[in-house]
Amino acid sequence: MTELREIQALLDRMVDLLNLAAQPDWAGALERHREAIGTAPDITKARILAMYGGMGSLNDVVLYKNGQPLSRENNEFDELRIRLHELSRAT
Repeated sequence: MTELREIQALLDRMVDLLNLAAQPDWAGALERHREAIGTAPDITKARILAMYGGMGSLNDVVLYKNGQPLSRENNEFDELRIRLHELSRAT
């Protein structure tokens, strides 16, 4: 799998998890990046990396459903988030 396809696959799964946890704003943001990565990879990678810094960043997302944290989904989301960061930093 090429790097860009892996990024798209990661973003797809992250969007699925965010939708499961009723987080449409984050899901929409990642979906836009998934769509853009194929046409503007360098800019999109930079924009993805910008989502990792500061308060209220992608690092702060915790998935809940009906007021309960989704343990398995949060663990998966964390692994995806780490891998997305690694691939977005790659040149």
